[in-house]
Amino acid sequence: MIKFNKHFVSNGTLRARCWYTVDNRIDGRRCVSIYAKDYGHQLAQVITTAEYRNDTDISTDYFEKGKVVLFEDHPLYAEARKRALANER
Repeated sequence: MIKFNKHFVSNGTLRARCWYTVDNRIDGRRCVSIYAKDYGHQLAQVITTAEYRNDTDISTDYFEKGKVVLFEDHPLYAEARKRALANER
């Protein structure tokens, strides 16, 4: 069970600090984007889905924090959107 909190997501055992955005895609698809606040793969360990992305390339000294984009058809979308909208207030 994934729980979306104001400043982190948790799976009951692990936590990943994060922040949220809503509907920020240029193609207009409704989504919730969850961005990791820390380097590493904590977000991938909490939300273990194919939606996780981290394009870090250590061979070129490019480091990136991970992110997850959830679309309307994803089972976690409704809860994530609810939290993201609550954070915007």
